Amino acid sequence: MAQTSKTPSLNPTFKPPLAQGLTVQGSALMFLAVGASAAVWVALLLPVGANFIFFLLLALLLFLPIPLLIYRLYALLSARYTVEREGLRLRWGLRGEDLPLAEIEWVRMAADLAFDLPRPRFIWPGAMLGTRRVRELGMVEYMASGAENLTLIATPGRVYAISPSDARGFLTAVRKANELGSLLPFTAHSTQPAMFLRRVWRDRLARWLILSGLLLNMVLFVLVGLMVPERQQFSFGFDPSGIPLPPGPPQMLMLFPILAIVVFIFDLFTGLFFYRSEAQRPAARLLFTSMFITPLLLIIALAFIR
Repeated sequence: MAQTSKTPSLNPTFKPPLAQGLTVQGSALMFLAVGASAAVWVALLLPVGANFIFFLLLALLLFLPIPLLIYRLYALLSARYTVEREGLRLRWGLRGEDLPLAEIEWVRMAADLAFDLPRPRFIWPGAMLGTRRVRELGMVEYMASGAENLTLIATPGRVYAISPSDARGFLTAVRKANELGSLLPFTAHSTQPAMFLRRVWRDRLARWLILSGLLLNMVLFVLVGLMVPERQQFSFGFDPSGIPLPPGPPQMLMLFPILAIVVFIFDLFTGLFFYRSEAQRPAARLLFTSMFITPLLLIIALAFIR
């Protein structure tokens, strides 16, 4: 449903359909998280060998898509199309587009076209994203959750395909904005995820912390890989009197790099989220620092394992 009240809104904002995308992507996220956790648990119960390595690799493969799904869910929940007197503002995650009213040539439903509109090559429920070159329209960029209520916005550079839940209401709002006319047209502005990542990369401190954290994670993984075959058992701590705890199987050491990698990925994506705002940059840099400190502390902890 469009996020508008019964009384006319000055700048009505419309959301894409959420139910199917949240259900499918949320279910996939839970399945991968449970599967990765189960694979790690099984690996830790096995002796070091081929099966142990297989389940660790399986856990890694199941974990890799999780950050992408988390971002897709965030992008879907934050997606919005705002109609202003000066133009349209389209938002989808880190992707943003401000279209002055004077640059909009026409807006219409995709169903009203005389031909079938090609879809992006890689889509799933809640994420119809990407670009396609269409012979009749030129470059078409999709910022939609699905084919339902697909609406096209034509500009001189490209056509944008969006999916407001209340497509007719969106078209009405655009028509009213055209009738009122623009008093203070804003400047066209485009925000791309790649541009944002380049801005982060130009931050010397952030770049150093991210690369150092990645390097320390690799060192931790190598050290653990060298230690596991050497001994049959390890003691992983001390009791209150300073006596080493009963030894455990060496594969438990793999918890160290697994923990470090999980923290690295979580801090990286959370830090990037906070980095978008100038006021939240200190929080982002603190999370980037955690990416460096966590594997460093775990490497130091290896020296005390007996």
